[in-house]
Amino acid sequence: IVSRHGIRAPIARYSKTLTESTPQTWPAWQTEDGELTPHGGERETRIAHHVRRWLDDTGITSQGSCPARGEVLIYTNSAKRTIDTGKNFAKGAFPGCDIPVHHLEEAGKMDDTFHAIIRSPIDDAFTAKAGKSIDDMVGAGGLAGVNERLAKNYQILETVLDYDHSATCEKEKQCDLEKIPNTLTFAQNKEPGTKGPLRNGTGAADSFILQYYEGYPAGEVAWGKIRTPEQWQAIVDLKNIYTDVLFTSPVLAKETASPLLAFIQNSFADHGYQHPLIKDAQKAKITLLVGHDSNVASLLALLQAAPYQLPDQYEKTPISGKVLFEQWRDKDGKALLKIEYVYQTTQQLREDSELSLKNPPQRVTLKLEGCPTDANGFCPMDDFNRVADAALKP
Repeated sequence: IVSRHGIRAPIARYSKTLTESTPQTWPAWQTEDGELTPHGGERETRIAHHVRRWLDDTGITSQGSCPARGEVLIYTNSAKRTIDTGKNFAKGAFPGCDIPVHHLEEAGKMDDTFHAIIRSPIDDAFTAKAGKSIDDMVGAGGLAGVNERLAKNYQILETVLDYDHSATCEKEKQCDLEKIPNTLTFAQNKEPGTKGPLRNGTGAADSFILQYYEGYPAGEVAWGKIRTPEQWQAIVDLKNIYTDVLFTSPVLAKETASPLLAFIQNSFADHGYQHPLIKDAQKAKITLLVGHDSNVASLLALLQAAPYQLPDQYEKTPISGKVLFEQWRDKDGKALLKIEYVYQTTQQLREDSELSLKNPPQRVTLKLEGCPTDANGFCPMDDFNRVADAALKP
């Protein structure tokens, strides 16, 4: 199970860029910057409880009893929000059981398995190759043309922010987001970066959707100015495209997601990958890996997942969402793989309701380009290994 962490407070609270992008006052948060909120912990516990019911139904776990020692491995990045997400998952899926949550670095330091960084040396050739990979992935016009395609998205954001009356507009005379270029930055051992309206719009979109998830009153979420699903989708699409640009082009997906894919592949069978917890993963029936949206996005891109739709969600990699890599066997013992995205809708994340048979989380079967599935969503594990081997090939 590859999971994004649960609902958190904004990472940089309200940066100078955000505070100067609107004359309005951003709402206060009770939780420290970037940390899992109490509501986020509760929603994680709820989806974990649902996952446990499914594990019981499949026979992987037994209802009402704790897994045997070593049957469950929970391994998280070392950010406090990912560690706390792992703890809340353990609480919801295995209440009263002694399930440790492993992280390899001191709290707050990134673990290489989850660190979505560029690992290659940066030179002119790499910069050109990465830039072309992004342009090809983005489509017509490449990154240079993305603002034109997002013109309506920016207009909606400008209206919500009252951008025409912001300090940025009045002091710097930058009043039309569409006309400000986006630039890329690449540095070895750092995440890919971008500057410009796509990044700034993502900061605002992230803050708005987190307010919604956290349960702020409707009149306080984006100051009551996002009123329709179409407006929400337009705003959150800035964040979706930002993540795509930085993490899902073939070159950058390979750079950022290779360690995570190697861990997943080697969890099912030993392919020679060295990692302090890989033997534990191979012994476990259930392995939960808790990271970030960049991890989910880059991993699915590296595996060449076919385009997918997540009903009743604006995010492509929903907060607290989980990608399940399930190994099944047919009656002849042949190993098969099924990949499913299990996630809560935007409304479920906002509510304080239980997830139940009447109110279940959403479940979408994913497909990989190189691993054709049958009518039930299964592809041969041998094909998955060929896809993984090709993706990880130096």
